[in-house]
Amino acid sequence: MKIHEMISLLPEDVLSSVSLSDPDCEVFNISFLTSDATTRPRGDVLYFSDSELVPELVSDDTHFNCVVVDQGPLSPALTAQPNVNLVALSQGTNLFTCYNTLQNAFIEGQAQSSIVRRLLNAHFSNQGLQYLIEEAANALHNPIVVVDPTYHYVAYHLGDLAENETDLAKAMTAEIANETLREEGVAYIRDSHIDSEIARSKGPYVHYNELLCCKTMTMAVMVRGVCIAHVMMMEVTHPFSDLDHEVFVRLTGFVAQEMQKSEVWGPTSGELGSYFLENLLNDRSPSVAVTARRMKALDFHPKPLLYVVCLHAPGEGLSQMQTEHVAGQLRPMLHHAIYTRHHQQLVALVSRDKDVGFSKSAKRKLREVALLNGLSVGVSNIFTNIIETRGAYEQARTAIRMGEMSSSFLDDRSVYCYCDYAYAHLITLAGRRTNLFNACHPALQRLVDYDAQHGGELVETLYCYLQVACSTARAAKMLNLHKNTMLYRLGRIREVLDMDLSSGENLFILQVSFRVLMNLGLFAPRLQLDRQQLCDG
Repeated sequence: MKIHEMISLLPEDVLSSVSLSDPDCEVFNISFLTSDATTRPRGDVLYFSDSELVPELVSDDTHFNCVVVDQGPLSPALTAQPNVNLVALSQGTNLFTCYNTLQNAFIEGQAQSSIVRRLLNAHFSNQGLQYLIEEAANALHNPIVVVDPTYHYVAYHLGDLAENETDLAKAMTAEIANETLREEGVAYIRDSHIDSEIARSKGPYVHYNELLCCKTMTMAVMVRGVCIAHVMMMEVTHPFSDLDHEVFVRLTGFVAQEMQKSEVWGPTSGELGSYFLENLLNDRSPSVAVTARRMKALDFHPKPLLYVVCLHAPGEGLSQMQTEHVAGQLRPMLHHAIYTRHHQQLVALVSRDKDVGFSKSAKRKLREVALLNGLSVGVSNIFTNIIETRGAYEQARTAIRMGEMSSSFLDDRSVYCYCDYAYAHLITLAGRRTNLFNACHPALQRLVDYDAQHGGELVETLYCYLQVACSTARAAKMLNLHKNTMLYRLGRIREVLDMDLSSGENLFILQVSFRVLMNLGLFAPRLQLDRQQLCDG
């Protein structure tokens, strides 16, 4: 503790004079001055002494800090030294009262330093917010919770309270099991104007919570001027003290820093919206009621149709700055949307009216941004229930994976829609349970063997023919063949396959067989076709 901080703890009427040459000198102990200390005083100790023991001079390489308890004369040479801090008590002042006041403050300061050091170690351990709260609750011996502005529990530690049978214990255990405050708790906060009181308070807001039947100490966690959470401690094990107050302020600062370690709290479309989306992406079984209430608290009212867009960068992914840069390029497309940086990807939950959906202009904009930044884009299927967001995100990620696997023969120009690659996903999943080769029709296997024996290109010809909806002219053009050569090859293909190529069912079977061979790496088309080429008549 600094010397000026310690002296400020004494009432002004007990001080006769104060001469602090270095008020920021750190003091780590309090002691009465002895004859031995007179000749070799320590610079980190505040001494109490009468004027007779105070030395006339001290060494220039150390501080001398002393409270003089009588009105005796002091050496002018001593008081003129720049490394001397002297305080004289008024006549009649009770020496031991002053000493005990400073000693108690010093002990409390040591306790505070010890706890803050413990919190600092937890913060830099990189074990997460939950670990920090556990350490804080154990150090302060009271339950502590962190709740976001939509009343969702972010972290908590109840300590011994969790094992009690009190109403408070039952209420808190039930809330935490549901990961959100109960409706009556939200109503109490609203009716008591607690959020506004916390906002107005310059420090921790202490309030007797009639619903919990105990005192609470609460403080807002602020990031760039936005309240992203509230930290609350409950007075259960022992009453709040000045120590609790001081440490709680430090704890709230650590919570803010800890939450900013998460990529969610970077400069995104809105920290709370990003945090809400992050929870949807991580929650395997989101509560319908809780989700609806959080959307209301965020004032987020999506359009009827939803889809998830995932923008992925190769290698280490998108940095926070790159994420915001890409989001800026997509800004026109991100109306009625929330987005976040999730696993080094930009993930957006986009909503549209029923007559719009995932439009061609949106796809065109995504493609422009993807090509400009070297990204791959996955787009989920349309869905209508926001609690399906996690599943839609998995679709978008799968679309990227399947699309990139197919890019050697089908160029989607970096934008992959799950609906276009669901078949590839299905085949991949089936391959984990069965021998996919058995799903390839024997007729196509015969054609593969025929090419191998005769050095032909009938398999490539058939694949291209199927890709252009059995158009002889378009297939001949893509393969750079004369029309008669194309017709000859189709005749040989029909003979080897022994199949009617005018049958839709047969064409489907052959397409599936081709996809199986491609998945197994047994066939790789030489032509890379643009999806748009396949759609042009």
